[in-house]
Amino acid sequence: MGMPLPWALSLLLVLLPQTWGSETRPPLMYHLTAVSNPSTGLPSFWATGWLGPQQYLTYNSLRQEADPCGAWMWENQVSWYWEKETTDLKSKEQLFLEALKTLEKILNGTFTLQGLLGCELASDNSSVPTAVFALNGEEFMKFNPRIGNWTGEWPETEIVANLWMKQPDAARKESEFLLSSCPERLLGHLERGRRNLEWKEPPSMRLKARPGNSGSSVLTCAAFSFYPPELKFRFLRNGLASGSGNCSTGPNGDGSFHAWSLLEVKRGDEHHYQCQVEHEGLAQPLTVDLDSSARTSVPVVGIVLGLLLVVVAIAGGVLLWGRMRSGLPAPWLSLSGDDSGDLLPGGNLPPEAEPQGANAFPGTS
Repeated sequence: MGMPLPWALSLLLVLLPQTWGSETRPPLMYHLTAVSNPSTGLPSFWATGWLGPQQYLTYNSLRQEADPCGAWMWENQVSWYWEKETTDLKSKEQLFLEALKTLEKILNGTFTLQGLLGCELASDNSSVPTAVFALNGEEFMKFNPRIGNWTGEWPETEIVANLWMKQPDAARKESEFLLSSCPERLLGHLERGRRNLEWKEPPSMRLKARPGNSGSSVLTCAAFSFYPPELKFRFLRNGLASGSGNCSTGPNGDGSFHAWSLLEVKRGDEHHYQCQVEHEGLAQPLTVDLDSSARTSVPVVGIVLGLLLVVVAIAGGVLLWGRMRSGLPAPWLSLSGDDSGDLLPGGNLPPEAEPQGANAFPGTS
């Protein structure tokens, strides 16, 4: 399996939010990924749904069901809503996988096919659609919902476009989704789950130590399952501030986030240290001692970790939520099919920081 690098990402698709009075109306976007020859036990297709910076949906070809994420699990939706999401994503899965098989047969290679589909709301609540596709990390095709065709200048574009145009009603359904269903869903989410955009989930914590270089130890302070992603670490030595350490943050597969911070200390001095975090979901800073864990009184959303290489967790998943949150382009990932494990939503913590049972992919449960 190849190790992808941060500069393998092509950053595309500016997502500029519209305003709703004095408030911002987030876009509704689906980020779709299909790979040829996925690793054993990993999906060949998966999708995430985003309301602005918040992931609200996850789907993969193993589980075959669309599931809500984060605070959207408690959205007061109509009974058929998630069945409709599942049906639509199964159709997208079929189109994407058929395209990969055709490309493999004609071009004799392995491919990663991705799409960013969705909409923003204009001032009159009509749709401002987005439908762009990438092959092996590079944009190669767009869909025009008002004309009903896929276009692009690559030879591969013609292969995929011709295949999809032969599918009964594929173009019509895509147009209806982008121009009608998508804005209706977005308005429905804003009506039923507007408060979810203000969701706050406090973190749980753990502080561990491991041997470092000669004469030193490395403290790892980890925070699990929190939202929003902004979180501040602080190490304390004998109760006094001793720096924030080297921090990293990444998304889980369930709409929440994880983070950790590393601090190198003198060996034998570890038990003088504590770790403290500040977060919007906490009424006051949460402090944890070495080799113990602390949990808030609010139930935490399940943690989904362990399937991503650290580089991809930073360069892929973090870029996706971070750039969407800032109204910037979502990343395309330039990986071949046998790198599928590196594309999955989630991220690795240092082994000494991982909680028990945190390494299960949600599609297999």
